[in-house]
Amino acid sequence: MVLPRFLTELKRRKVYRVALVYSGVGWVLLEAADVVLPRLGLPDWSVNLVLAIVLLGFPLALVFAWIFDLSPQGVVRTQPLSPAGHAHRFSITSIVEFVLIVVLVVTVGGRYMERLSLQKRLVETESAVQEQPGAGQPAVPNPEQYRAIAVLPFADMSETRDQAWFAEGIAEELLIALSQVKQLSVMARTSSFAFKGTDKTVAEIADILAVQAVLEGSVRRSSDRVRITAQLVDANTGFHIWSGSYERQITDIFQLQDELAKSIVEALRIELGVEPSVPLVAEQTRIAEAYNWFMRGRALYDWANPQSTLRSLIYFEKAVEVDPDYATAWGYLAYARSAMMLFRPFEEVGPPTISAFENALALDPEQSEALATKALMTQLLDHDWEAAGRLYQRAVASNESSLAISYYGLFYLQFIERQSQAIELYSNAVNLDPLHAGYKANLAGLFYWSGNNESTIRNAREALQLDPEHMLAIQFLIIAYTDTKDIVALELLLASIPPALQEQPEIKALVGSDYAVRGDEDKARKIYGNLVESFDSLTPIAMFVTAQLALRLGEVEEGIDLLERLEKGGSWMQFWSKLLSYKYGAIREHPRYQALLKRMGLDDESVAALNSRMSFD
Repeated sequence: MVLPRFLTELKRRKVYRVALVYSGVGWVLLEAADVVLPRLGLPDWSVNLVLAIVLLGFPLALVFAWIFDLSPQGVVRTQPLSPAGHAHRFSITSIVEFVLIVVLVVTVGGRYMERLSLQKRLVETESAVQEQPGAGQPAVPNPEQYRAIAVLPFADMSETRDQAWFAEGIAEELLIALSQVKQLSVMARTSSFAFKGTDKTVAEIADILAVQAVLEGSVRRSSDRVRITAQLVDANTGFHIWSGSYERQITDIFQLQDELAKSIVEALRIELGVEPSVPLVAEQTRIAEAYNWFMRGRALYDWANPQSTLRSLIYFEKAVEVDPDYATAWGYLAYARSAMMLFRPFEEVGPPTISAFENALALDPEQSEALATKALMTQLLDHDWEAAGRLYQRAVASNESSLAISYYGLFYLQFIERQSQAIELYSNAVNLDPLHAGYKANLAGLFYWSGNNESTIRNAREALQLDPEHMLAIQFLIIAYTDTKDIVALELLLASIPPALQEQPEIKALVGSDYAVRGDEDKARKIYGNLVESFDSLTPIAMFVTAQLALRLGEVEEGIDLLERLEKGGSWMQFWSKLLSYKYGAIREHPRYQALLKRMGLDDESVAALNSRMSFD
């Protein structure tokens, strides 16, 4: 029979042995190449080249094994076996060996052909997908169709899967860059990244965020090289509006991101609004380690969370230690340090904050976060509201940073009789970041001090739906319920607060205010007495709400005493003293209160003069 004779001949000529050895060695070579070559900085096509060589060499090895043989005399041609010299018998073992070789070769080849196909999908630069005529889809997007987009956190495709923070940082950088394009409405980080790890589809995410398109992608980082693959997807149809892949040295990361961002803008047929030579993503540092530390810090920073902010400070400090010329890192360091003044005394936080923003502005006079921080410190130290206002406006114009806008609305506009403008700014921030509890809580505060309890309650409730333990939202909900005398809702809220939060001085002071409004003065005064005894150790926010409690109890002189102590401590919470006259008429014309406002530059005459000199359009 032909088959048994063929199998026997394969075995005699050692073709089986060569196939097995070649398959094993090829497997080892491919695995080694997949690990080693990217770490040497070689592009992924080098691994594909090894794969092609191994696959092409396999049939050649079998042919050579059939034709030649190794002998003591060296490589010699294999002599054919005469038909009479060997009786060919059907052998089950031979058939099994043959099948085993075929299965092994198909398995190895199939696995790596699948890998090659996957790499091609991730690596090759793709042009925008063109639909066939009559398919019902336009070949290019309608210019008016995609104006609201979300940037989802990019997937980490690195071999060790330990670069998720880096991939998310790249996505955030693109988000910030695209936000500078006037015609685009780009969802902010908190809302866009809220869906990480969920099983929601692109269509579901887009529906929640009210966007027409979603940018998603992956980042592969190996040694000193990085590759970003991204695609912009129509939220309703899944149609790929644009896709592309870019690879650079890590030192060219900003050029890569700028090219990617401009490609997206071009695909959407949007006027860039700046000269093509002006980058959307400016180079920040040439030191990869500094950029790594910065992105870790930015990912952690949350002004409403002191623990998270403290951790971010460590990373920002490492970034500027590695690269002292890193202006953006200095700016974020200054901003994060200033946020800690909500929780720490000025003498501890103020001097390093000043040092950080001075370093940032010496390197980049228009660094947005540093300008906003300097504006705040100008308010605190000099009470020069005009100089501070111009600094804020420069900060917002420089980059339209959400952080700068937050300070401008919250710590400036609402104190100079421009509450409606502050509310408008924060409402826009909420629209761009609808899943950010902090923005909703601050918006609730702006509504509260403007006298709109209904909007205060609505926004505070929405903030608590996103973060049930958000302290600021809880505080404004308590005080709004107290003002509206909604006892049932207030009791339900207080019962839902975790015991640890109930012990916070800020919450205790507001509960004391509720007792005062209900007429249970003994309980209110007991809470008040305990807070006054420990006043100097309280956080600035707790100091302020303790002064509020004094006014609720009719202790006007003591309340002003506490506000003056807050002023002398240098806390930015002193500015909220301006707003108390809206709620507590008894202090409005009090000479000491008016003198306090005058020292801060917030008396009616100073505010009116400021509004006449400055434009806030």
